[in-house]
Amino acid sequence: MTAAGPGFQPAGRTPAPPPLDLVQDFDNTEIPEWAQDDIATPGALATWLRGRSLLARDEQVDAEAFVAARALRDVLRSLALKNTLGEPPDARLHEVFEAVAGDVRFRVEIGDDGGFELAPDGDGARRALSAIVARVLDAQVSGAWSRLKACRKEGCGWLFYDASRNASSTWCSMSICGNRTKTAAYRRRRRQAS
Repeated sequence: MTAAGPGFQPAGRTPAPPPLDLVQDFDNTEIPEWAQDDIATPGALATWLRGRSLLARDEQVDAEAFVAARALRDVLRSLALKNTLGEPPDARLHEVFEAVAGDVRFRVEIGDDGGFELAPDGDGARRALSAIVARVLDAQVSGAWSRLKACRKEGCGWLFYDASRNASSTWCSMSICGNRTKTAAYRRRRRQAS
């Protein structure tokens, strides 16, 4: 799915609004069901970050930042799945997030509108990861975070923005994952009944 480029969404869904679109694109660099990972190496992660102006040309991604980026992606997907299920994060998820976000650094700046805003701080890839976490914080303040959800189909996990009026979507696409899941459940019930 990511081969279609940043912002691509299955079934024509509306991408997440800025600043949450960066978080959505970051997380959707992996499609577990297809064993596709667009940031499978430190070099691939560096290329992805440079493509979004989060990493300078002369900056590299070291092994530690690479592991932290992949862990951040996983924990954000887990948090988005909690949004889908309407559940608060459990203690384990709190612990994982705190471990992953331990190196995140911010500074406070005055924005163009005169208000205060968090700006990522640090060097290289750690600054880039701080920028992603800052977008999550911005989205929580604006109320958009709860609409960023992970497809509930096991193995998919695609992050989508739920723009529905009642924010009740649970699949990246009803015509893809929703139908597959419902068909599989129907077949299971039929086998059990016979």
